[in-house]
Amino acid sequence: MSIRRKLLTRFIGMLTGTVILIILLGSLATIWVLQKVNEVNIVDDFAINGLDQLINSAEIMPDNTIRYDPELLKQVDKNQGWLQVLDEKGYVIDDYHVPSDVPDHYKPGELIAYSQGDKVFPYQLSMLIREKDGKYFTLLYGEKNVAQSLLDEIRPKLSYASGKLTVKPAEQETIRKADAYIQILDPYGKEIDSYNKPAVGVPSQYSIQDLILQVRYPNRSGISVATWYDNQNETTWMVSVRIDSTVVEKQNPYAFILEPALVVLILSIVALLILLALWYANRFGAPMLHMLQWLQRLEQGQYEEPTGASGIPRSQRRNGKWKRKYQVYGDVLHSMQALSHTLKQDEDLRKQTDSLREEWIAGITHDLKTPLSSIQGYAHMLETDKYTWTTEEVREFAGIMIDKSMYMDRLVNDLAMTYRLRSGGYQPEVVRTDVNTLLCDLVLRAERNPAYGEGRILFQPANEPVYGLVHIPSFERIVDNLTANALLHNPPDSILVVRVYAGEHDDEFTIEFADNGRGMSSETVWKLFERYYRGTDTGTSDVGSGLGMAVTRGLIEAMKGRIEVLSKPGEGTTIRLIWMQSTEERS
Repeated sequence: MSIRRKLLTRFIGMLTGTVILIILLGSLATIWVLQKVNEVNIVDDFAINGLDQLINSAEIMPDNTIRYDPELLKQVDKNQGWLQVLDEKGYVIDDYHVPSDVPDHYKPGELIAYSQGDKVFPYQLSMLIREKDGKYFTLLYGEKNVAQSLLDEIRPKLSYASGKLTVKPAEQETIRKADAYIQILDPYGKEIDSYNKPAVGVPSQYSIQDLILQVRYPNRSGISVATWYDNQNETTWMVSVRIDSTVVEKQNPYAFILEPALVVLILSIVALLILLALWYANRFGAPMLHMLQWLQRLEQGQYEEPTGASGIPRSQRRNGKWKRKYQVYGDVLHSMQALSHTLKQDEDLRKQTDSLREEWIAGITHDLKTPLSSIQGYAHMLETDKYTWTTEEVREFAGIMIDKSMYMDRLVNDLAMTYRLRSGGYQPEVVRTDVNTLLCDLVLRAERNPAYGEGRILFQPANEPVYGLVHIPSFERIVDNLTANALLHNPPDSILVVRVYAGEHDDEFTIEFADNGRGMSSETVWKLFERYYRGTDTGTSDVGSGLGMAVTRGLIEAMKGRIEVLSKPGEGTTIRLIWMQSTEERS
């Protein structure tokens, strides 16, 4: 899988996980809000919202008694309510905190009259019929409205005239004992008169919504409120009785639930995103920082991967495998490892090349100074008046000077040739030639060279005609260089065997120069073409220039061939010149 797909997969997975976590947080927040709203609804109106839950959570015991949810029973107690369970005939089969003035049996139609207000009942009555465990039963919930009871008791004994409320002493005592107060409101909800009203904390004007909320939800304010409308005077009588002094009035208890839930949800999402950002930074950012540090080290010439405290590369485990967070960048890390290895090799090669160049410059300088010194020496000898030279001596000196100058000319020409070959500026024009015949002529010419000795070269042509594309002048120089190296730098009794092998296809052939001389070490073989190795100096021979092998390889490669060298100390040297076409060229 490519790094693009890996990153895409990781990002999609991360975003999917984030969305799932946000949905989970939202679901938890929603569940909490619904639970709290349900609690508020039960407190606000237990008759509507609590009875249903009370039945759903109820369990019928073997003795036909009913077990209720303890938390719901606490709310019943707080509301000073009671419960009754009736069978199909109207008899009470189970009850909870039922007052003595509540009947234990209801006649047909009597329960309906009580619930609809057609018949006076001392409590506010709520009724719910449900099927439970295959049986139908009726649940009655009764709750006494303190304010309504007080209003029903004292209203006939109170009088109101000319905007003035008159309260008799007996009723005054009743109102004070109940910790209640009375307000008379005009048609617009503004207070006209009051009795026993607290000095602070009680409004003097009510809107329709305020009045309805006060009567409908007494538990929000801890005050039971009952009203009576006087049609004659178009006034509203309002009796308020404090039932819970610990309750602080809330205009909207749902805001207390929704606002914290929203704040907690937002903070949770922000915290989640921060944690995910930190995880993302560690998961994806740490490898990037590691690679950036690696690149900075490469810039400074330090090619090893940055390591941790244990000395192991930070991207790897002890077994050499990638760590989990680095696996997505595996391709990049592989490329960086290859780049580091290549740069290190190039650095080592550069150092070796610098060393070789210094050696080569020193060798070229020596090779130029030596013949130049001879020429200068003989020139000074001819110039001086101290000696009188004979004609034979002058000719001898002139011959030596010509040989040394010719050597210097070959050296300069070879040096120029190496640069042309390296830069690709030398492109010889090849022709199809009989390799057996050409090489035989060149070997016979070399045998006539008195510097090599007699009988030291053996030529073994191929058994069949061999033709190849070669540049004849360059080919001659290659043979001369290889022959001179094999015969001048080995003992006088060493033999050079030159063989020709035909290839599998036309214009493919191999030429082998094998001697049984002293051989070379692997280091010398490696340096043979790069340091312009020269086996002798100008004082021992004027045949080589010190650049022969470099020129030889360059000429072979210019003719689309290659050279191989096999040698061991004491076992001789074998040099193969190979002209083989590649598969692409043949096709």
